[in-house]
Amino acid sequence: MNTLKLDFWDITAGLFVSSIGLIAVLISLFRLKKKDFSLLNFGLFCSIYGIRWLIEIPTMKTLVGFPFTFPYVHALLTYAVVIPFSAFLVDIFGLGLYKSMLWVFRSTIVYAVAAIGYELFRPEPLSDFPINSILVVLWCFVWMVNVLFVRKQQDIELRILRLVFLTTLLSISIDNLVHRSVLPSGAHLEHAGFLVLCIGLGYVAAHHFFFNEKKLSAIEQEIEIARRIQYSNLPVNFQSYGCIDIAARYVPMTTVAGDFYDFRIKENAGMSILIADVSGHGVGAALIGSMLKIAYASQSENISDPAKVLTEMNRILQGKMEDSFVTACSLFIDIVNGNILYANAGHPPPILLRPSDHQKRRLSLGSTVLGPFPNLVYENASLDIAKGDRLILSTDGIIETKNKAGELFGDDCMETFFEAHSGDSADRTADQFMEYLLKWSGRSHGMSADDDLTLIIIDVVSESDNRVLE
Repeated sequence: MNTLKLDFWDITAGLFVSSIGLIAVLISLFRLKKKDFSLLNFGLFCSIYGIRWLIEIPTMKTLVGFPFTFPYVHALLTYAVVIPFSAFLVDIFGLGLYKSMLWVFRSTIVYAVAAIGYELFRPEPLSDFPINSILVVLWCFVWMVNVLFVRKQQDIELRILRLVFLTTLLSISIDNLVHRSVLPSGAHLEHAGFLVLCIGLGYVAAHHFFFNEKKLSAIEQEIEIARRIQYSNLPVNFQSYGCIDIAARYVPMTTVAGDFYDFRIKENAGMSILIADVSGHGVGAALIGSMLKIAYASQSENISDPAKVLTEMNRILQGKMEDSFVTACSLFIDIVNGNILYANAGHPPPILLRPSDHQKRRLSLGSTVLGPFPNLVYENASLDIAKGDRLILSTDGIIETKNKAGELFGDDCMETFFEAHSGDSADRTADQFMEYLLKWSGRSHGMSADDDLTLIIIDVVSESDNRVLE
């Protein structure tokens, strides 16, 4: 009767621990996008330990049978349980003193694989493997040192961990020393210590997980604000000016991006266009993109001189970009004289299509990127334009897009597409091209691209006023 009563409480405790572990795993799987694995590792640890606990109960072996009577299952769980536990501590403490937590985590994986392989060739698992108890005591010592001496900002977590570790690791160490006959036999303390550990770790895991989730949510809100600010820096609904029709498409790789474009009008003279690409991605590149907005806006007196625009922007950016750089192309479309001035700072050259005589040309004049080098002086090139001409500007994310076979989209595919759609409007062609690029790459809507994508199409069209280019 006493045995059955003891088994009942063991079964209840084992089921409780396993259930807590399963709940923690399910919660963490639904929230894995937060990239915090502390709750997942805690849940795996509790689940494995709870099942192992149940396997050791004689009543469960009688009632259930396999796998409770299969000794290899018990051996597998015994060697595996320490892996998520060690991973959880790395989540909480990081690498630890002298990277000791990381090395313990790695050693648990190596040891578990070696021990399980060793046991598979033995008729009676766990019958005589003395190194197991020795390693557990050593690991407990390393964990305890880190718990006692590593400083953390979340003091409540550290206090609880110190309390439960001192209790639990002491009980585990005593049990393993008793098992090796170093200490005389006594009460079995491991399960009682584990219940203390489970309660303490459960609180710490939940606190750590949701505390980090709160911080990540705040960061996501800030990034969303940055995204809205960045989009507000781009021209909106700017489709035509006199004899010029414009379509622009902007697809960031992440929430915020390093691509930038802008237009400036010189009244009764023409339009300036700038397209730029900051090296790297994310928030850092977006911040430099905002600097480009300010630098370009300051060139209102120079917009009819693209080389001067790039020269001055490079001067403004000096010492403000650390290791980053910017490729850029600046153009001025002169609607009075019917030509284009352009200067390039390491950017993919614009494409000029002239359907009237089936010509295509890359405006390949180029120079050094913006940012790293002071005292650069850029030069202009000039090109006559006529009614029906189309200019295509883009960032390198388009031609460097890859499909599922790893092939680059490339210049040829890009040119072929635009030649085939020369009769469509700029706006329609831009939509068709972005859809085509998406299908070619094998991505579905909503999937991130390999890089930031920016496309600008400029059509020279006729109008009823005297600014028509013939």
